[in-house]
Amino acid sequence: MGALIIAAALAQVGTAGGSAPPASGGATAPSAHKGQSTYVEIEGGAGYSSNPSLAINGDGGGFGRASLHAVHSRVSNRSTTLLSAYAENDSYTNGISSQQAVNVTARHDTAVSEHARLFIDGHGSYQEGGQLGTRILNLPNVPPLIPGVLEPPILIPPTGDFLSITGRSYSFGGNAGGMFALGPRDDLSLSAGVEHVVFHSGITRTSYTTIPASLAYDRRLSERTTVGARVTFADTEYNGPAGFRSITPQLTARTLLSPTLSLNGAIGVSFSRINDGLTIRHRTGVAADIGLCGQGESNYYCARFGVDEQTATTAGPARTMSGGVDYTQRLDADQSISFSLGVTHYSSPISVVTGRSFSDSTYYRSAASYSRRFSTRLFGGVNLGARKVTQSGPDPKTDFNASLFVRYRFGDIQ
Repeated sequence: MGALIIAAALAQVGTAGGSAPPASGGATAPSAHKGQSTYVEIEGGAGYSSNPSLAINGDGGGFGRASLHAVHSRVSNRSTTLLSAYAENDSYTNGISSQQAVNVTARHDTAVSEHARLFIDGHGSYQEGGQLGTRILNLPNVPPLIPGVLEPPILIPPTGDFLSITGRSYSFGGNAGGMFALGPRDDLSLSAGVEHVVFHSGITRTSYTTIPASLAYDRRLSERTTVGARVTFADTEYNGPAGFRSITPQLTARTLLSPTLSLNGAIGVSFSRINDGLTIRHRTGVAADIGLCGQGESNYYCARFGVDEQTATTAGPARTMSGGVDYTQRLDADQSISFSLGVTHYSSPISVVTGRSFSDSTYYRSAASYSRRFSTRLFGGVNLGARKVTQSGPDPKTDFNASLFVRYRFGDIQ
């Protein structure tokens, strides 16, 4: 899934080359200073969660949390590197088993010439009970992959789907590609990658591997507006006879509504071939997405909405409709708030789990954080989160969680 997200970002925007000036003609954002930064943050906290395992009749309990977050960033005239590694352990009262979560991401992009920019990224995660869905990870402000594009940082790591958040899941993947200037106004982008996901809960175990690829063309009509087209391919194979392939041609567009606000979107048709091991089905449906993002001197914000005819989940391929909002505000030199809201609706799922069928499901999640600096290296604050799954039949009890935390930073200071 991560590779498709990067491919979509590449296709929706264009530049005149890796080291060319911003095509937006005046997009502004909080400055990202050249140089490098390396630090490690250790955090301890305590709170309460009403259903940490998202079980049908799950119990709540108090918890103590210990986490570590290591970050390295490097920004030069020609390249950007960002590495992030996060790990946590939650120990519960009331006889609830402890839960762990790990998330690692890496990104590097570089201008190999005035007309070409290459990138590579990778990620891996492990989580129990979908806990990463309520973790806001603040990362350094580094330039976006494409110069001049308003691209606020993603606050929440990948959260999983309606089935994987009810057990243990592992995922890892990578993606690589490039952007090439064909002329003063025309650009070509391409990318390819791989994603592997494993889910385990009780006797249920599923896994799948997706190989995506994307090819896109963009043309700038003006300093503010870019239009283009892209084709995305994906081949997904499950641990068994099931699998599906899809091809999605789309028209794309991006425009700056103001120097600090951008609107981008894509619309097209997805053609898919699904093999569940017994029969072969063909589906055709709309594939579209739209995003409204902005950056001010002290805040970031982004709202997104998308529909997809065929999406890989740990339960099997399904139609999806999703939306979300991310927001970060620096209140003053010592205080900041962040929140993230998201919802995904899954319909017409084709089950790959032996002896089990799935109905339409919807996954809601939210997270919020308030942080205050007490000294140069010491921080404290509040974390809040909520998760809910609705489905045919009994729903898991909603998980509400709240905690107080203290954080200490080693290494470079922001």
